[in-house]
Amino acid sequence: MHSLHCHCPRVQQTVAGQSNCISRCPAWIVNQAQRSKLACRTSMLDVQQALQSGSNPLELLRVTRDPQQRARLMTALDTQMSHYSELYQPSTVEQFLSKELGMWSYNVMLFAVANPALQTIDVDTQMKPAIRSLKAANVEPQEIWFLVTKHLEIFRHPISLQRWLDFLSAQALQSRDIATFLLRAPAALFTDCTQAQALQVLGYLKALGVKQEYMFSRVLCSCPGVLTQDPETKLQPIVSFLTALGLEHQAIALMACVYPELLLCSVQDQLQPLVSYLQNIGCSNLQVARLLQEVPQALSKKPAEAFGCRIAAVKQLGVQDDPLRGVVQSSTAWLTTKGAPQEQIEYLMNELKFSAGQVGYLVTSCPAILSEKPLELKRKVDFLHQQLNMELADLAKHPTYLGASLMQVIGPRHAFVLSKGLEAKLLTSGAACTSSSVRAHGGAFGWDLTALVAGEDVDFADSLGASVNEYEGFRTAFEEEYTTKLSKDAAKEFQDELRKLGIYEGQ
Repeated sequence: MHSLHCHCPRVQQTVAGQSNCISRCPAWIVNQAQRSKLACRTSMLDVQQALQSGSNPLELLRVTRDPQQRARLMTALDTQMSHYSELYQPSTVEQFLSKELGMWSYNVMLFAVANPALQTIDVDTQMKPAIRSLKAANVEPQEIWFLVTKHLEIFRHPISLQRWLDFLSAQALQSRDIATFLLRAPAALFTDCTQAQALQVLGYLKALGVKQEYMFSRVLCSCPGVLTQDPETKLQPIVSFLTALGLEHQAIALMACVYPELLLCSVQDQLQPLVSYLQNIGCSNLQVARLLQEVPQALSKKPAEAFGCRIAAVKQLGVQDDPLRGVVQSSTAWLTTKGAPQEQIEYLMNELKFSAGQVGYLVTSCPAILSEKPLELKRKVDFLHQQLNMELADLAKHPTYLGASLMQVIGPRHAFVLSKGLEAKLLTSGAACTSSSVRAHGGAFGWDLTALVAGEDVDFADSLGASVNEYEGFRTAFEEEYTTKLSKDAAKEFQDELRKLGIYEGQ
């Protein structure tokens, strides 16, 4: 046993309370600790008698599972932890782990005391062959110890473990990947699954389209339980259900690489309820398929947990039933965008002072607003006010302006009209903006502002009598300039924050 020297009182207490249990432990406990099928059960009377006889509570803890008994033993350690830890004697399995893996005996003791199941593993027939098999596979001692502490059950099956190590080595897995695979492997892999079954799963996934370089790194090391799935009765129903939604095999393979737990899903309990929920709020099969591709992790939750809060936020604007279905049918980006739609709604109501009814009208007229970042909405509002003299009342009446991209649509089209002197082409008696501010300041008064956001680029260029190629070149240059400006603005904002903190040394 390693000697323990620590000046930290807390560590000294812990060490002292865990180091001398076997030497003073009753014979019935010592015998149990050395057997591979230790029951790890003691009666309250046994514990009380053992404590009265001077036995080490730490040694009793490592073979006691009952919560009440463990609580009583922990109470006995409250004032004498240091004393008992110095007297603690490691069991045979603990001694082996310390010596074989080079682990500090104190750490092994802490694990043993917290996990009585360790004493039920036989050293010679289970722990020793399992660890030496792992070493032969070049798994590092530190990683083996991590496996012991996180997945102790695999050490009960050394023969099965050896077979899986041979299987993984044949797949050319590195030792780190092997350790990851074993860490996440379910117990059924060692008791109910054969390598022949696993090869069938590999063949099925390969035929589905999972590339060899991603087979383990993205799928099986992340979710080894997939190897326990029967291709015909478990995997094929999942694939058939997804293909019925319009997903190609290659898309399903990509989904499996992103979220391998997909291959463990129940069609009846997970896939079907989620699809039905999305269809009920207005999603088409194509939209459902796209959402599953974007956020397959939604399958890990109940549908209402995954999307309910977003739906509720829109309903609070008075958007119900058919209007809500229309919003969903027009755009599903807000169902997956981080922070949406709550952040967008808060900005429109708190910063722009729109009423719930106005916001409801905006989002039903242009659902894309719900997935716009609040900062981008602010930039857009500032541009429309400063460059086009639009007031908030004008924006409330023309939602498409808040939904159109400032960098790709509104900005370059406005700049192109001005640079070419084509304002007259947009004049109309039915001008979009009729506010007093616009009339007073001129600016966009008299323009048909809908032309700046409606239609494709070719339609916009045609309405001006301009070349679409010329406009697209202009737009590309505008986007580059706009992106550069955003980068400079972001850098300046960051520098200002650093100055406030007094840690910026630049000019």
